[in-house]
Amino acid sequence: MKKDIEITPLDSSELSQRTKLALIELIRSSESDRPFKLPNEDKLAQMVGVSRNALRDALASLEEMGFVTRQRSKGTMANPVVARETCRLDTDPGVFRMIEGQGKTPHSQVRRLEFVEENDPVLGTASSSYLNLEKLFYADDRPVVFCADHIEGSVARRGEDAIQTLRERSCFSFLKEACRQPVAYSMATFDVLQADERLQELFGVGPEALFLQMDDVVYSRDLEIICHQTSYYRKGDFSVKVLRKGW
Repeated sequence: MKKDIEITPLDSSELSQRTKLALIELIRSSESDRPFKLPNEDKLAQMVGVSRNALRDALASLEEMGFVTRQRSKGTMANPVVARETCRLDTDPGVFRMIEGQGKTPHSQVRRLEFVEENDPVLGTASSSYLNLEKLFYADDRPVVFCADHIEGSVARRGEDAIQTLRERSCFSFLKEACRQPVAYSMATFDVLQADERLQELFGVGPEALFLQMDDVVYSRDLEIICHQTSYYRKGDFSVKVLRKGW
């Protein structure tokens, strides 16, 4: 064998993610809302086209997410309601799916995309700038969600050549693919507030209109804060659900 042959190693994390997404789509595609039993591991691995080890890793992740439960005597039970209604962490696809679930056409409009040379306290005292991405989401022609992402400046500049792609892609895919900073999780705080001047202008409402504010602190896999995301959902447009688990 030639010594100069180079082999690119397989990215196991990508395989795990693809397996997980395939299983989620399988669960969501159920015609009923009733929980159902997934096929045994051999058959399921064959259906998805992966090894049993890759399948088991994906099922363990879905169990942590609350989409399935696994019991030795009963096998793997899937919950299609949770799989359909629990938003992905990434805002754009989550909001789009909620809008499509109402039978409406989703689209988004970038309102601001620029570096701001000041500190966002949530990003930490060492951060001196952030990339400000503001998007307004529509259901048909009706504005329903406004989202402001503050991506930590030094992180955002790693993907500076791809910044304009944020007009069409999500913040978290930009962080993963352009900045090489995949998102691990976020910690959210919820509040209800009346529309300030900015929300009144964006949504065409009066000061009495109510919004659900979701404020997210976003962490990388190295547990560094890489983004501060604030989303505003107009009352009555969506039922925002939070899944809580017993450990």
